[in-house]
Amino acid sequence: MMSMGSPMMNASPDASTVDGLFLQAVTGSNLFEIQSSQAILTKSNSAAVKAYAQRMIDHHTAAQAQVVTVAAPRGVTVPPMLPPDLQLEVTALNELPASAPVDQAYLKEQVLGHQLALSILQNQQTAGKDAGVTALATDQVPVVTQHLQEAQALLASTTAPATPAPATP
Repeated sequence: MMSMGSPMMNASPDASTVDGLFLQAVTGSNLFEIQSSQAILTKSNSAAVKAYAQRMIDHHTAAQAQVVTVAAPRGVTVPPMLPPDLQLEVTALNELPASAPVDQAYLKEQVLGHQLALSILQNQQTAGKDAGVTALATDQVPVVTQHLQEAQALLASTTAPATPAPATP
């Protein structure tokens, strides 16, 4: 399960605490979404899950480029790699055997990850000190909300019980 602690622990002292912590946390979230989605592209047999994963790679790569653009002039250095706890989650996904329900495992992480990301973004909207950093959060809320809804719908479709065939007389 995704944790909020690690991506925020190394905030740059040059940014206000809340803004620096936000940029650190959202970086961890973006990197996790990219790397976990890259892993599922090779493991999933579902075209819908693979399409979702590719969208996550594309959207979170673009979002991370925006984070770097906002962070740099504020003296905030964002981490280039996942924090150890999130790296363990990506490793666990990569190591799932072929017989495991990989789509469900991935989608559960996507739901949790996007719920956490939405919480981080909303916290920045209310507690942020820097208008530019807060604008970044505000811009991402609808996108993350859409990602969350898509992940929830896909998860529901992968865990829905099979409809029994109608009885024949």
